[in-house]
Amino acid sequence: MKLKSLAIPFFALVVLLSGCGQKAAPVSETGKSETKPNTEQSAPKEKSLTLEEVFEKTIVASKELKSLTVKMENDQTITSSSDSEPMDITSTIDMDVIQNPISLYQVISINMPGEESVKTESYFTKEGFFTYEPTQGTWMKLPEEMSTELLKASEQQGDPAAELKKMQEYIEDFTFEQDDSSYILSLNASAEKFNAFMQEQLSQSFGQELGLDLQNVDVTGLKYSYTIDKKTFNPTTMSMDMTFKTTEGSEEVTLEQKTNATFSNYNGVKDITIPEEVLKSAQEIDLPQ
Repeated sequence: MKLKSLAIPFFALVVLLSGCGQKAAPVSETGKSETKPNTEQSAPKEKSLTLEEVFEKTIVASKELKSLTVKMENDQTITSSSDSEPMDITSTIDMDVIQNPISLYQVISINMPGEESVKTESYFTKEGFFTYEPTQGTWMKLPEEMSTELLKASEQQGDPAAELKKMQEYIEDFTFEQDDSSYILSLNASAEKFNAFMQEQLSQSFGQELGLDLQNVDVTGLKYSYTIDKKTFNPTTMSMDMTFKTTEGSEEVTLEQKTNATFSNYNGVKDITIPEEVLKSAQEIDLPQ
């Protein structure tokens, strides 16, 4: 689960860059669209890029991506038909990622009502996936087969061209704006239209870990907003609102998630090394038969 949290930011980038042909409408610093009257004295304007052109330049920039730092804040509200009160969960993720070969260092903090804050650390390198179990105060090493699956999932998320082909039919759902420094790409997806695609993404990211029967998962709301730096064509921020429902037996559970992420330190992460004490003390765990 921890490594696959990469799926959100990279999947969001894929989704938001998939529309083609739109011109970016200008927005003011307050975020509102603005129009300026044309006058004979107006200074020449730079050629406006289409969404397709921004996509192409972003793909070119992504080929130079070797590493980055990701910071995420998540707010989740879980409502169950079997519980009278919803559960609110907040979490933060601080992550350094190196792309080739894929490796990461990640710190997750989780706050749940009525419980102490939980903080976990994880490393993933060619030596395996190691995570700190705070309730037991021990480091654990995941089985090789699980690490291999996590590695494959991360590599798939780094292939936007493959995902792009799946998104062509959703072009009309995108809006494309710009301010002085960024391109702003937004999606407010139709639940019916996007449900099948999102079920596939949930399956890749969460299905097995959470034990979800995706036939009973219904995505009822999905909004994304992404900013792309005009100079570097690197993504700088992402926000996501998603709501889905799942039913198991007579119980219906609704999950609402709001995520805000920032991407920085491009190509600044040079090395991720698992400390020797972690390698020596980690307990290997077995998958259930």
